[in-house]
Amino acid sequence: MRERILIIGFILLGVGTIGLLINELFFDWGRGATLTFAIINVVGFISLASAYCCMKK
Repeated sequence: MRERILIIGFILLGVGTIGLLINELFFDWGRGATLTFAIINVVGFISLASAYCCMKK
């Protein structure tokens, strides 16, 4: 279960980061896309933090 959370966290971070870079460098999708990708990054960080805390126990 923890491994799945780690994989999902890394995938979310990757999608969020690539989305932010594409939005900034190539397309101008607007503020909504920026907020969406930023939220995806935050959720990825939270899932990685929770998986890390669970692994320590």
